[in-house]
Amino acid sequence: MDILTHFRTIEELTKTLSREQRLLSEMFEKRKLMKFPLGLALDLVGDNENRLKRLVDYGVLVEAGNTVEIESDYLNFFEEVLNVNEEISVLSVQECINTLKEYIGYFLQETNVNRKAGYQDSVRQLLKKTGFRTLKNVVDLKRNMDHAYKQEPNYLIKKTKLQNLDEKSHSIRSMIRECEKLMENEHAFFIMTNDPHMAKTCSDVKHDFVEAYHALMEIDRQIIVYINQIDLQNQLYKKIRKLKYLQDQLLIKTDTNLVQVLEDRNPLWMESRQYSKVRLSLEMLRENDQIVKILRRIAERNGIQKTARTEAEPLTEEDLQEHVQRLKEVDPTEVWNAFAASSYNLFEFILRYDYKAKRDIEDHAALFCQLVILHPEECRMTGKYATYQDIEYPIIYAK
Repeated sequence: MDILTHFRTIEELTKTLSREQRLLSEMFEKRKLMKFPLGLALDLVGDNENRLKRLVDYGVLVEAGNTVEIESDYLNFFEEVLNVNEEISVLSVQECINTLKEYIGYFLQETNVNRKAGYQDSVRQLLKKTGFRTLKNVVDLKRNMDHAYKQEPNYLIKKTKLQNLDEKSHSIRSMIRECEKLMENEHAFFIMTNDPHMAKTCSDVKHDFVEAYHALMEIDRQIIVYINQIDLQNQLYKKIRKLKYLQDQLLIKTDTNLVQVLEDRNPLWMESRQYSKVRLSLEMLRENDQIVKILRRIAERNGIQKTARTEAEPLTEEDLQEHVQRLKEVDPTEVWNAFAASSYNLFEFILRYDYKAKRDIEDHAALFCQLVILHPEECRMTGKYATYQDIEYPIIYAK
């Protein structure tokens, strides 16, 4: 049996994955659509067989005939990191709990201080990992539940999938209880550690478990609703098929009471009331005073105020004359361009600038701040300050 070469450093691993990211991205995106052909993989690595052979030798890819696929460890790693894994692994949580028991036992038996601290760190990391995997399993369970109900076309398979997900929900809840029981039974261990980081980790894990419990309760309720809906839909489907068979055999009137049921029902009451709009002509409204009185009475009854339009007053000669109003606004770009061509500092230039309207010291200060914010890279700070009318400002020149 061939022995695979392995990566010896993180740098070697990351460089290889980075160099072949085009191939790996394409294969990962199409992992469920097709078996990746060897020829297409060669095209994505620039027809370099050595690069493709290196990925196979190092166990990143697995070659099967004329196809290649991502090795399961790397595929699981990509799915876990990108949070696209659809599998619910209850065993991984159980493995974490079993390993926790082992490390706690090692900690209680160890006499060396350094090794004791190592076991303590391992327990803390495993606790954090247990809480994370539990929450992730709950999220995956919710997603798979919705996908199974909404996307699976086969009723029997749909119901079986939901029942299996319900069993996994109970398994996750059992794992949570087992881990909580472990944390309570090993109270001596947590007292001996006397570590604030360990206490915080335990608190976070308990919070994760509470959140997972609430989510699992909602998932269990939703699964029951989905299964009941499937049963109802299945019963309705069977009835429709039976009615279709009787209709094809011309026995639907004799073998069923369908005609009587349809005669006893009056579904018209469920329909919305139809309203027809009647638009009166303008000639009728102008010539018939009786209609106008009726409309006014209806408007008063419904609280509609009079909205008759009246003619506006004619414009005067003064209204027709041209009025010019000067605004105090200035163009910051125009002021900056003029300042950049001058030798003054910014505040002094703003005071000397020729504005079209009268401005006060507050307007000058606001324009100073605005220009500095708009052109931070083009300002040369001198580190000196000056005062003008009780306002202290930095001396700034254009670069």
